[in-house]
Amino acid sequence: MSIKSVVYFEAETGYQPFIDLYETEEDLVIEIELPGINPEDVLIKVYGDVVIIEGVKREKRAEKKVNYICMERKFASFRRILKIPTPVNTMAGKALYREGVVTLRFPKLKDRVVKIKIET
Repeated sequence: MSIKSVVYFEAETGYQPFIDLYETEEDLVIEIELPGINPEDVLIKVYGDVVIIEGVKREKRAEKKVNYICMERKFASFRRILKIPTPVNTMAGKALYREGVVTLRFPKLKDRVVKIKIET
C-alpha cells in the first residue's frame, strides 16, 4: 500500500486539481492548483481528519458562437478528499489564494500524547 492511497481518497469527477501535501516544522500544508478558477467558486470543509475541497471550473467565453478546432481544457465541478496524515488544529486552518494556487495551512499539534490524570 502506498502513502498516496492512505492520504488520498479518489472522488470521481471530470476535473481533478493537482495537490501537493507537505509539512514544515510548525504546519501541515496543502497546495491546490486552481488556475482560472474564481476562489468564490471553491469550498473547503474539514470533517475530523478529512479535508474536502470542492468547486467548479467555469468556462469564460467572450463570444457566444464559437466553432472549436481543438478544446483540451475541462470545465466541470470537482471534489478532492484528503485524509490529514498528522494531528493538526483544524480550527486554526487558513487558506490563501495567490497566482492560481490555494495554500491551505493547519498548525500541527505540539503534544501528540495526552496525559490523563487518574482520580482517586
